[in-house]
Amino acid sequence: MTHPAASAVFWLMGLPASGKTTLARRLLAHLQPEHRDCVLYDADEQRATGVLRDLGWSPEDRIATIEALAQAALRHPISIVTLVTSTPAERQLAADLLRERLHLIHVRAPEQLRHARDALRPSPAYRANPAPDAPELSWTDPEHQVLTLDTTAPLGVSEKAICSFADNVLRGRAVP
Repeated sequence: MTHPAASAVFWLMGLPASGKTTLARRLLAHLQPEHRDCVLYDADEQRATGVLRDLGWSPEDRIATIEALAQAALRHPISIVTLVTSTPAERQLAADLLRERLHLIHVRAPEQLRHARDALRPSPAYRANPAPDAPELSWTDPEHQVLTLDTTAPLGVSEKAICSFADNVLRGRAVP
């Protein structure tokens, strides 16, 4: 499948409740007026209703999750994906599948803030007794992200940074 120059997958990774979905929705709203075919694949939403319905957190399911989201993202010129993507091997799999279209964005927040945000969700990602294969138990900070957003900053700061980054990528400008 060939895509125009303005072709990218913005893959937001980070621990649960770090702000991935919030920033992804803001980025989608920013891009859609000019790029109507831009789509968002949020892992939590896709587990409930979409391409990830039958997948859990086992190592095999985590690989299948990355493969399913990458394949879905490749169907569109511009896609936004949110997924914990907790280990270097998981990030490398996404890189192998998406190649030059992949732009890994690390979204981070301190543990206390993540837990406070998570308490407000209908189905908390943090559990009193997490499963042994829960992504937060195997998190490794990324080494090869193109952008890191600390969501302790005001939302507008992170939103401006991710939107500016995406605009530069889609216009073919060099990004730091």
